[in-house]
Amino acid sequence: MGFIYPQSYPQETLRGFKTPASTQGPDPYVQNPQSCSSSSSIDSPVSFFSIEVKNRESFGYQCRIMKRLTFIIILLHVGTSGFAQTIISGEVVDEKGAGLIGVNVYIQGTYDGAATDMNGKFAFETGASGRHILIASCIGFITSELPVHISEPTQELAIILKEEINKIDGVTITAGAFEASDTKKSVVLRTIDIVTTAGATADISGVMNTLPGTQTVGEEGRLFVRGGAGREAKTFINGMVAADPYSYTPNNIPSRFRYSPFLFKGACFSTGGYSAEYGQALSSVLQLNTLDLPARTQTDISLMSVGADIGQSLRINKTSAYGQVQYTDLQPYFLLVPQEAAWQRAPHSVNATLHLKQRFGKSGSAQWYNNLDRSAMAIEQPMAGNIHQNLMHHILATNMYSNLSVKNSIGEKMSYSTGFSYTENSNAFAIENKHLNVHARLLHAKLVLDQEATDKVSMKYGAEWFGNDYHENSHTGDTETAFNARLTENQFSAFAESEIYFSNKLMIRAGIRAEHSDLTDTIALFPRASIAWKIAPNSQVSCAYGRFAQSADMEYLKWQPTLRHEEAEHYIISYQYTLTGRIFRAEAYYKNYNHLVTSARFTEDQPITDNGGYGYARGFELFWRDSKSLKNVDYWLSYSFLDTERKYGIFPYPVMPYYASAHNLSLVYKHFVIPIRTQVGATFSVTSGRPYTDPNTGAFNSRMTPAYKDLSINASYLMKPNMILHASITNVPGFDNIFGYRYNAIPNEEGLYESTPIVPQARRFVFIGLFITISKDKNANQLNNL
Repeated sequence: MGFIYPQSYPQETLRGFKTPASTQGPDPYVQNPQSCSSSSSIDSPVSFFSIEVKNRESFGYQCRIMKRLTFIIILLHVGTSGFAQTIISGEVVDEKGAGLIGVNVYIQGTYDGAATDMNGKFAFETGASGRHILIASCIGFITSELPVHISEPTQELAIILKEEINKIDGVTITAGAFEASDTKKSVVLRTIDIVTTAGATADISGVMNTLPGTQTVGEEGRLFVRGGAGREAKTFINGMVAADPYSYTPNNIPSRFRYSPFLFKGACFSTGGYSAEYGQALSSVLQLNTLDLPARTQTDISLMSVGADIGQSLRINKTSAYGQVQYTDLQPYFLLVPQEAAWQRAPHSVNATLHLKQRFGKSGSAQWYNNLDRSAMAIEQPMAGNIHQNLMHHILATNMYSNLSVKNSIGEKMSYSTGFSYTENSNAFAIENKHLNVHARLLHAKLVLDQEATDKVSMKYGAEWFGNDYHENSHTGDTETAFNARLTENQFSAFAESEIYFSNKLMIRAGIRAEHSDLTDTIALFPRASIAWKIAPNSQVSCAYGRFAQSADMEYLKWQPTLRHEEAEHYIISYQYTLTGRIFRAEAYYKNYNHLVTSARFTEDQPITDNGGYGYARGFELFWRDSKSLKNVDYWLSYSFLDTERKYGIFPYPVMPYYASAHNLSLVYKHFVIPIRTQVGATFSVTSGRPYTDPNTGAFNSRMTPAYKDLSINASYLMKPNMILHASITNVPGFDNIFGYRYNAIPNEEGLYESTPIVPQARRFVFIGLFITISKDKNANQLNNL
């Protein structure tokens, strides 16, 4: 009997293989099972023997050995020739009927098998009989286990293999999504980019502003995405909303992201077409995920030109705790670097963070993330409508955020995630002798179930609740309250979404979201759909559509609580090319706005509002990142074109809003100087002018500011394995950037409205920081967790 060995027999199948029940004792044909994968038809088992003749001088001894071997071979041949032989043949095809080459086909528990040829055909002999399992396996397909009954001299089989879905390396939805992570090969940013990009000064929103789809609004510092206002971009931490992620600042003073980037392992920035899981976001969603369990217990100390902080992480088995306290005070810096604004007391703040994490079971985890931020400042700013008269503004702002999230599996095919977040803002303003207090709270609770229905279909179901409580009051001096407003709103939402993988090259995601607000007592449905098609091994095309809604701003709801949600429709098509160390994206989109709130008419001090606003935004974007072509160099280039108009707020007719710029270009460059353990970087940004209203022209938003330009540099030097020195400078050339103009409400004697430009507080901002880590591991530093 001959033995047929598969050409590419899986080696892991051979390891530990036991002799079939029909053959007792060790099999002399397999001295090294791992080498069988390259064997072919074996005519004689003699080649598997290795005989060492110890007494080489005794020729007779050798002859006796050879005679015994010959006798054993004859007995084996005579014995095996008495068993019936069966030829098993057939064809292996995919679900479309195409033959598959290189499929390993064999009988379980034996070495009898073969590999399919170029047409998917196979054939081999076997001495097995009765009921057996025929295995057909191939990389990229689900292994087939086919019951067979071997009884005839010849047996022909037809085997169909289903494609195995690989959700990591297969096609993924990329339309409108930019992911910052180290867990997937198709991401456009890494987590470490958040703290090493020049010009961003370790600000999360600052890094996102180097991506296409964003507009640089230097006097605000927030995310403005594809023609949407700043409030239309929402932030979520571990799936739960963070209602106010930016530090409070006066008018025309840029704010910063209040949460430390060192506490997040990744981010997904979606500029449109996002999942049905996320609501109350009209233009974009920024999803942040907190760190896993830290690798060690360590102390982090930061000494900075604007303050200092100390953080302590503690790791005990499956439990970790992290606490950080930061104090920031710009007063010493402002004394060295004069500012445009008339600060009586520069901004100073205390920020405290507590993050607890517990793992349980095989895949369960619970996290409790808390942040407390309290800041104060005093500044003179021009009076509205009078650029020649300043008013003193005293500001005390307190923000508290708490986020509890739990996730775990339910069996093998289902998992759940649930959470609760609480955001509270208490802001007190004193403008001369007028006092204003604003107190806002937002509670968010959510439950999500994920189910793997099949290997190709996954489902997501969920429900959530938003509870808003807003209270505002004002008074003058010691008199009674002049104004008082109180508003509460409860929103209930439910969503369902499914991802269907037709193959590793084609998938769709479809979902629907239902929302109900007790203020309007209406239920609205918002469908979402995306499709991705892998057109080549490294290229794919994605399309997305969705309807999105967001409650009107509290500034309007406090006057008219029955205002309906503002809405937008997103249409997106994108192309992405990914290769090791390189990624290219091109994306086009169209957004249609409806039911925007307008307030162009006033009765005394109260605006008359309605949902009569509308608008559109359209454009295209390009992104290229390359860390492969140049040695020790990593860079990316992004460009956005935006055409948008909208009628909302006080806009009398559809015009381009003040925060929008038609052209936005960013170039980020990083160079690693390995011999001196230093990374240097530069970011160049340029945007076209933004519209503003000049009352001397009689047209609304008809004038344009000069183009915005910025060249920032930074450097990080690893002084010791646990000590990093970092320095950065923004706007090194000192470009004169103008964000708009303030005008007098009354014309002068010549009939002209006088103005003053809105400019940055200083031409440049210089930052120096020393970051020290203390732990048993002398090589640990603050970048290890990123």
